[in-house]
Amino acid sequence: MESWSEQYYYGPLGGTGFCVNPESGHIVTAGHVIDVAHDDIKWAILDAYIFDNYPDEYYDLTDEDWNWIFDNYEVQGENGPDPDEEVWVQFNTATAGLPDNPNENYIRAEVIDFSPWEQRDIAVLKITPVTGNALSSTIIGDSSMIEVQDSITIIGYPWNADISLENIMTPTVASGVISARKMVGGTEVLQVDMTAAPGNSGSPVLNENGEVIGMLTMGTTENVNFLRPSNDIKEMLNKNGVTNKLGMLDEELKKGLVSFRGKHYLAAIDNFNAVLNLSQRHLLAQDYRSKAQEAVNKGEDIPLTEEKEEVKSAAEETATAEGGEAEEAGIPDWGIFLIVLAVGFVIIIIIVVLIILVVRKKGKKPEAAAAPAEAKEEPKKEVSREPKEKIKYCPSCGKEVEEGQVFCSNCGAKLK
Repeated sequence: MESWSEQYYYGPLGGTGFCVNPESGHIVTAGHVIDVAHDDIKWAILDAYIFDNYPDEYYDLTDEDWNWIFDNYEVQGENGPDPDEEVWVQFNTATAGLPDNPNENYIRAEVIDFSPWEQRDIAVLKITPVTGNALSSTIIGDSSMIEVQDSITIIGYPWNADISLENIMTPTVASGVISARKMVGGTEVLQVDMTAAPGNSGSPVLNENGEVIGMLTMGTTENVNFLRPSNDIKEMLNKNGVTNKLGMLDEELKKGLVSFRGKHYLAAIDNFNAVLNLSQRHLLAQDYRSKAQEAVNKGEDIPLTEEKEEVKSAAEETATAEGGEAEEAGIPDWGIFLIVLAVGFVIIIIIVVLIILVVRKKGKKPEAAAAPAEAKEEPKKEVSREPKEKIKYCPSCGKEVEEGQVFCSNCGAKLK
């Protein structure tokens, strides 16, 4: 009829996203979550329009009738020939002090970069930084380090049943394993065995260290799904100058958890209150603040100042034990220092002298080993050639007798 009807709306369609930089307000999700084919929008709007204007004929239309309607009716947006598309972000906690409501206070997002489903299926969004500061962030890991059979966890917002639709802003956590590495359309994907459903598209998939190693984008069955590797996400973030980092809320939450585990419950409450000032319905902060307050009420808190005093007292006791004898002798601290310095100096001198003596001793050759300049001849002993005096014996008894003796003094026989 060449006339325009009132405005028609299609959607909203939804998925899951995750923050990669709270300060700049950058969020990552699956490309197909924000990219709806124009033909799909046109079919949906024409279906609603025909039903509103021709309710009696609606159920009698044939496929040929519908094809004629599609070819002869035109669907345009307010700002051009194509339908207008907008991207909005909603959080499961209050953001920057805004009241939380599942049907209100969506935050408009700008599409920074986009890769369609048939390529890498990644979209980078940006919201206002003042809101981003109230977000928890994620750290992107290295997907090249993932091995088949590694354990993983997925967090997202599936809506595959009426009860899910009634609790759309309650996140679902599921676990699984990496089952294969495959190629789809010339790009690598990670196959996972884990439960997922529509609405999980764009969900971060975490390794055992809590790092994002992939993002859910598609599935063949409810239990066999595929991830876009985190290194593809890193590449798109780097291309757009987006730094992946944690934010103020993450730091306060981390400090609170550390204090809580150290039983510094009052200090932990301060940190959790700081978190809740940024995000009023941060469930983890609420839970731990309640536990910390309960411990304080039981008198179990260890003040941080008390711990410091204990450490200081222990150090002072050690110093007193080490210097007690000197104090009893009436020697001042500076005197002890001079004594120690003098003793150390004397010890060093003694060591140097010993080293010098050892070196000299080792350098001097022993005289026995020295080679003589000239070989000296020792005088030869003269051998006496005079005949030895002959000893005489008595021929009768054999007793020794003296020279010139006539008779044997033993037996009285006459000697020759």
